[in-house]
Amino acid sequence: MADKDFLSQFSDANKPESFKEEERIPVVKEKKKVNPLLLGIAIALLLAIAVLLYFLFLAPKIAVPDFVGKNKSDVAAWVRQQGIEASGIVFDETYDFDTEEGTVLSQNVAAGKKVKKDVKMNFVLSLGPDPDEAIRVPDLSGMTKSEVQEWISRNKLSKTKVVTAYNDSVEEDGVISYSFSGCEEDSFTRACSLKISVSKGPAPAGKVTVEDFEKKLYETVEAWAKSKKIELSKSETYSDKVEAGYVISQSIESGKTINEGDTLHVVVSLGKAISIPNMYGWTRKEVENWCRKNGVAYDDSEEDYDTTNGLCIKQSINPGSIVKEGDIIYFIISKGDPDISEFYGTTLDELKAWVEKINIESARVTLNKPVYDFSDSVPAGNIISLSKKVKTGGSIDVVISKGKNVYLNDTLWDTLRTDPHSLNEEDVRNLFNANPDISFVFRYEKNESLENSVVLSASRSDGKQLENHTYLPQSESIVVVVNDKGE
Repeated sequence: MADKDFLSQFSDANKPESFKEEERIPVVKEKKKVNPLLLGIAIALLLAIAVLLYFLFLAPKIAVPDFVGKNKSDVAAWVRQQGIEASGIVFDETYDFDTEEGTVLSQNVAAGKKVKKDVKMNFVLSLGPDPDEAIRVPDLSGMTKSEVQEWISRNKLSKTKVVTAYNDSVEEDGVISYSFSGCEEDSFTRACSLKISVSKGPAPAGKVTVEDFEKKLYETVEAWAKSKKIELSKSETYSDKVEAGYVISQSIESGKTINEGDTLHVVVSLGKAISIPNMYGWTRKEVENWCRKNGVAYDDSEEDYDTTNGLCIKQSINPGSIVKEGDIIYFIISKGDPDISEFYGTTLDELKAWVEKINIESARVTLNKPVYDFSDSVPAGNIISLSKKVKTGGSIDVVISKGKNVYLNDTLWDTLRTDPHSLNEEDVRNLFNANPDISFVFRYEKNESLENSVVLSASRSDGKQLENHTYLPQSESIVVVVNDKGE
């Protein structure tokens, strides 16, 4: 028997049936078939549940309204109602002529869109028309109330107000007046205040019962008429029975009913009629006594020159004129003839001024042409003599001093005339110092060919020859021209 290898002994060929490996046959179960209809229903159900969960917990739920044209409070109410976070709501503002202040102009989230509570939204609100826009003011005084209101409405002038008032001079609906506040007419804007007063026409007349005003003060009637809107007219006449200023009669008797605006005429007393006498030639005492007796005021402060010294020479109210108590009369008392004695030794100009003054006071004095003469005692220009007396309407004679007639007794006078260049200013001043009664005048001119301070010329002011052994009136002077080269 052939030898078998080690492994062959483990072969199944010689094994008993019980030692052979068992054959395993897999058992396959038969799959059940799925119903497509049921599967579709299940999937649809799952999708529905998923959508429901999304809308319940994840999807935005709040629909945004259209706020354009609404106001800020509408937005605020919607935010509170929906529980939206207010910090996410922002408002911007801008001027808009066509939209009222506070109205929503736009929103950044479209109307109808659904949002969450933490949504961020921007709204633009109108501030209304620009208050700083310049507005041209028309001629309001020529406009009617409706035209004014149309202008206000068209330009949206919220600070321009129209008020009405009764007015007798401006027709109904016409502009009475207008006034600006905060600006001037040429700088008017919507921010300025403008008040326009429009007439309602004359006030409707009320009924007034006339009172009894006879023997009452006119001022009482004036006050009553003003308070009752009654027109008042008056005339005045003299009365011996009714005191001055009191009512004598009235055009409408007391108790009668009249309308506001009607006219009441009253006659008012001027008091007792007084006839003015001719007071010419009366003494001051006589005039004063008559005025006191008749209740006439007087003033005698003025006096004029007249031959009738101390008597009345003029009166302000003509004789025969009728006056009332309290009127004032001015009268002038004569001062007599003018006193001229005080003018001896004065100047002619002073005398002339005095004559002008007394002539204003009716002296009618004439100053004759003066006569001039030399005088060793009366300075030149002063009065040597004049009329001792002057009557009202008379004339005055006057002699005026020419001063001393100075004798020129010095050979220098001939030298000044014939050879002035040989002298200088100092020589001439020494000459005049030696002759103090002589008046002199120095004048200065420029001559380049001669020495400085040399006398250029000398002459008498009266035009006569300047020479030795002649006379020079003190009223005249010697004019000396000296060379002045400005050195």
